[in-house]
Amino acid sequence: MTTSFRRRAVLATAGLAAAGAGMAGGWFVLRRWRDGAAGDFQGMAEASAAFFGTTLPDPAGTPQPFAQWKGQVIVANFWATWCVPCREEMPHFVKMQDRYGKQGLTFVGIAIDRPERVSRFAAEIGVNYPLLVGDMSVFELARKAGNLGDLLPYTVVFDRSGKIVARRAGIYTEASLSPIIEKLL
Repeated sequence: MTTSFRRRAVLATAGLAAAGAGMAGGWFVLRRWRDGAAGDFQGMAEASAAFFGTTLPDPAGTPQPFAQWKGQVIVANFWATWCVPCREEMPHFVKMQDRYGKQGLTFVGIAIDRPERVSRFAAEIGVNYPLLVGDMSVFELARKAGNLGDLLPYTVVFDRSGKIVARRAGIYTEASLSPIIEKLL
């Protein structure tokens, strides 16, 4: 692991801890936006365009354009194998993909990690949705969607038209994410 990568990982973990405690100023903005003030986010259209204009490799190295999932309800989740909250959250996503996938839901995991680690972890927990792999530069995509603290996990929910309707820094559970998804299906 490079020094820069370690430093960013420590900062992301510290930021997540502060956000979870409700102490980070940006957390309140994210929470307000997530709770229904999506129209207040001025960069929403640009953030959506950035996502749908992005192509990242899957763990096998095959380029996967994010646009292939347009027309579905998409839950894009930034995560890493070394991120404990990410590891706690993903089994919830596996269950929801099973439950809602046939109704047009697709989770897309965007791992900030090494492909071999992503593949190993995916097999370990039985990930049943697409995983993409990027390096630290992938945080720029998350920043465009409001993740100004480079926090993990970070999740962005898109409706069928590609509009961002929710986002969260921190863990989504079935109980907190299912009501959002059910309104969109």
